[in-house]
Amino acid sequence: MSKRKKPNKKMLEVYRMQKEYGCVLCKKLEARQTTHTEIHHLRKGMGMSQRGVMCIPLCVFHHREHGHGYHGLGRRAFEAKYNCTEEELLSAYEVGSDHYINWVSLS
Repeated sequence: MSKRKKPNKKMLEVYRMQKEYGCVLCKKLEARQTTHTEIHHLRKGMGMSQRGVMCIPLCVFHHREHGHGYHGLGRRAFEAKYNCTEEELLSAYEVGSDHYINWVSLS
């Protein structure tokens, strides 16, 4: 059993700011957010660690709800349903929140 590496202070601050911002997809869709905000980690490839990688704020509905959320639909279906990629949502977060994150410095 592997030990998970805890996020550093800089990454915890990113998580805090993103949670305060709220769901980036709700904002994009101009929808009222009805569930709390969680952190969605953007990963490429199989078996990659979630720590120290780019992330976006998503509400529970858009993060893991069956038939609606990223983990309930899968990447392709999520992107088709909402007509946007994870990277586009990250860009929308950075523009909307005025928080540009230097991801390289966080890892």
